[in-house]
Amino acid sequence: MTKVKVLNQKRVIEVAAALFLEKGFAYTSMDELVRVSKVSKSNVYYHFTDKEELLAGVVDYWIETYERAIDQILSQNQLSVEDRVQMFLKQLSEGVQSREYKGSCPFITLYIQSPAQATHIKEKIGLFFTGLQTKISLLLQQGAEKGEFRETIHIDEVAALFITNLEGALFLSETLKDATVITRTASHFFNLLR
Repeated sequence: MTKVKVLNQKRVIEVAAALFLEKGFAYTSMDELVRVSKVSKSNVYYHFTDKEELLAGVVDYWIETYERAIDQILSQNQLSVEDRVQMFLKQLSEGVQSREYKGSCPFITLYIQSPAQATHIKEKIGLFFTGLQTKISLLLQQGAEKGEFRETIHIDEVAALFITNLEGALFLSETLKDATVITRTASHFFNLLR
């Protein structure tokens, strides 16, 4: 694929990611996507045969974005677990603010908006959350081993609670138009683990 086609594909996905969160998957037409992205209709359809295939590309885009950020914090072993998680949550907060509080959690938004027959997309999002829980468990284990948290915490259960807590904080940040809810909630959560 030529460099221009790769750039066009990336542009279409980024524009679709924003439009799906702002207007909703069902309310975003391929014609609107062509107009906003300024990528020709033939080029859009070269990369994506239909809107559902584009939705899968958008989900992959969000997964790659989040996994890259999470892997970056996992590698920062010189920092405390709480500091690393707060770095990640600060990035999330900034993303929520830059999207003007639309679609605070892209995964939940896109999961809900996915057509009923798009089970592969829903499964992909489910696998993302399974992987996220594994990574959060790893961080919590590191924190317990370093003495940051009580050794008696049930790592996997606390990781699941953390994700639930995070999703609630993301929702509240959108509802209240206050992204600081995300980092404040995490601070309270970590206090419970000491």
